Amino acid sequence: MICLNYFKIEIRNAFITFVGLFRLMDMMKENRDRAACFLILSLSIVLVTSQGTSNSYLNKSWADGSLTLNNEIAKYFIKIQGNSENGLDIPPPVLSQDSDSTNQNVSGLPDETLSSEADSNSTNQNVSGLPDENEPNETNQSVETEDQIQNNQEINVQNKIQIQQRLEIIISEEEGEIPLPQEEQNKIESEDQVVVREHKGLTGPDCRTGNVLAGASNEKDLRILTECQDATGTVMHTKKMDDGDYKFFLNLDEKFKFLANEKNNQKTDGFLVVEIVPPDQGIQGMYLPKEGDHVHVWGAWVTDEPKGWHELHPAWKVVNE
Repeated sequence: MICLNYFKIEIRNAFITFVGLFRLMDMMKENRDRAACFLILSLSIVLVTSQGTSNSYLNKSWADGSLTLNNEIAKYFIKIQGNSENGLDIPPPVLSQDSDSTNQNVSGLPDETLSSEADSNSTNQNVSGLPDENEPNETNQSVETEDQIQNNQEINVQNKIQIQQRLEIIISEEEGEIPLPQEEQNKIESEDQVVVREHKGLTGPDCRTGNVLAGASNEKDLRILTECQDATGTVMHTKKMDDGDYKFFLNLDEKFKFLANEKNNQKTDGFLVVEIVPPDQGIQGMYLPKEGDHVHVWGAWVTDEPKGWHELHPAWKVVNE
C-alpha cells in the first residue's frame, strides 16, 4: 500500500514537470533568458515538492500507526531519507513473511515492556549477593545443635554425679539408719500382700530351691515377696559393702517398674536395690556389673523391713546384656 501511494506522488510530480516543460517550450519561442530562469525555478520546485511530500507522508504514516512494516522496512525508508541527498544506492530490505513481525517496534529499538519485565525479575534477586537474613543459616544451626548437645551432655554428667553422690550417702548411712516405725512397717506389709496376690513368681532352672535367703547377713530383716524373680535395667552405682555383699542400684526397665515401691521412690530415686552375697559372687553365671551396664538379674524379691524398700537379695544370677 505504501509503495502505491509513493508511486502516486511520483506520478503527480512527473506530471507537474511535464506541464512545466511544455510551458517552457512556449516561452523559449519568446525569450531564451526568461525560459532558462523558469526552467531552473520549475525543477527546484518540483524536487523540493517531491521530497517534502514523500517525507511528510512517511512520517505521518508512522505516527498514525498505519504502517505495518517490520523493523527492516522501517530502517530502509529511514536510510532513504537520510542518504537520498548523497545518492547512495540502498538495497531493498528482506521482508519477513511472519505475520507477527508487524507487531515489532518500527524504530528497531528494544521493546520497553520486555526490558521492564527483565528488570522486575532481576529486582527479586539480592543485589548485594549476601545471604538473605530470613533464610536459615545452616552454619549457625549446626553450631547451635553442637552447643545444645554439649550442654545436654554436661547436664547429664552433672545429674549422674549427683545421683551417685546421693546413692553413696544412702549406702554409707544405711547401717546406722533408724528403722521405720512399726506402724509404717505394717502399712508397707499390707501393700506388699496386695502386690504378691497380683503377681506370680518365676519357676525354672534360673530359680533356687530351699532357703533362698541363705548367705544374707541380715536375713532376719528380709520379708520374701516371691522366692524367684527376674528384672532388667541399667546399673547406676556399685559398691562392695563391709559385710562382703556386692551392692548396686538398678534403674528398672519399664516392664519391671512394679518391683520398686514407694519407699524406693522416696529413698533410692526409684531404683531397685540388688545385693550379691559373698558365696554367690564367684559361681557360674554370675557377672559383677559395672556402672552403666545393662543387665538381666535373677534373685529373691524381698522387702527390707527396717528400711521399707524392695530389693533383689540375694541375687544369684546376673547376665550382662
